Amino acid sequence: MGFRTVPDALRAAGNSATGAVGELGRVDCSKPVSGLTAALPGGKTATAATSYSNTWVSTYKAWCTEAQQQAADLGKAADAYQASDHAAGEAAGHAGNLRGPQ
Repeated sequence: MGFRTVPDALRAAGNSATGAVGELGRVDCSKPVSGLTAALPGGKTATAATSYSNTWVSTYKAWCTEAQQQAADLGKAADAYQASDHAAGEAAGHAGNLRGPQ
């Protein structure tokens, strides 16, 4: 049993994720919800809207940070696989260079 990793595919996935998360990071769904605070002052809805808005901001930012890190890690994994494959190829190449007794 084995597996195959394609470093360029990992890099492409990381680059794609970086772009997508960059776009998502500009989204702010808390703004429309926080507008309820002014529209419905003094009620439980206003308090809930403020709480939701604050939670959205902190949770969403944390998620975006984690997603960016995962995207970067895909590139690092690609580099590590490629370096490991290169080292294994070098070792295999040297294994065939037996000289025998002289």
